[in-house]
Amino acid sequence: MNIFFVCGAPKSGTTWVQRILDEHPEVCCSGEGHFIERFTAPLSKVINSYNQQMSMETEQVYEGKPVYAQVDQAEFDATCRVFMMGRMASRAAPGVRWLGDKTPRYTHQLAQLNRLFPEAKIIHIVRDPRDVAVSRLGHSNRVGVKDVFTPGTTNHDAEVRAAASGWTEAVSAVNAFARHHPGLVYELRYRDLSEDAMAETDRLFRFLGAEADRALLEQVTRATSFEVLTGRKRGEEDGRSYFRKGLADDWKNRLHPDAERIIRESCGELMRQKGFAA
Repeated sequence: MNIFFVCGAPKSGTTWVQRILDEHPEVCCSGEGHFIERFTAPLSKVINSYNQQMSMETEQVYEGKPVYAQVDQAEFDATCRVFMMGRMASRAAPGVRWLGDKTPRYTHQLAQLNRLFPEAKIIHIVRDPRDVAVSRLGHSNRVGVKDVFTPGTTNHDAEVRAAASGWTEAVSAVNAFARHHPGLVYELRYRDLSEDAMAETDRLFRFLGAEADRALLEQVTRATSFEVLTGRKRGEEDGRSYFRKGLADDWKNRLHPDAERIIRESCGELMRQKGFAA
């Protein structure tokens, strides 16, 4: 079975990538498993406690001659792999050959994923941090955060700064991993996916090694279009929907100049590297 993981700074389009991949009949992309922070990290604490208790019993009861060996890294990793594979496979249809999970924060956990699945491929979506900020403001507004779209308010400024720092940390972390693992990371831009979804979808499937003819690409692109996912035209906004507007460069219409300045100051060099003029 071929394993992959999808990541990106929050509000960068990871859910859209998940939907696209999951439309291929041989690909199953689930989300969000949060396998590292919600399973392997807590489990490591349980295993460490278990090893300590067993060591104490060995000394106090069995005169220093252990009945059970300590759980080592290899056994721990094998346990984690079985659990993760089982979870990802739980919704896979017959014929699936590529299993994946989309969790945005994997950007910070690629080393752990690589230790567990050395051959796993990583898909990283990058969005203009100014659009990330607008999307984040929209999400916060949707869940009831007050005054989030009002420039100068505490909530607005905090969300903008959090979006900028989160984007910089996520992109920097993936850059560092990619430098040391050439060939494992495929990076696409939200803007490119918006402008030519079929071409970018083709590249995604080619990166994984999953075959897709034109008919399948058209089917996948149509099924995951903004119009089909939302019942609205691209650019038609619904602040109550997870898929709010579906536009690249919407920051030009919604972001206050002071907020843009904050983002440029925080993300400027990385923005230039990724093709977003700072």
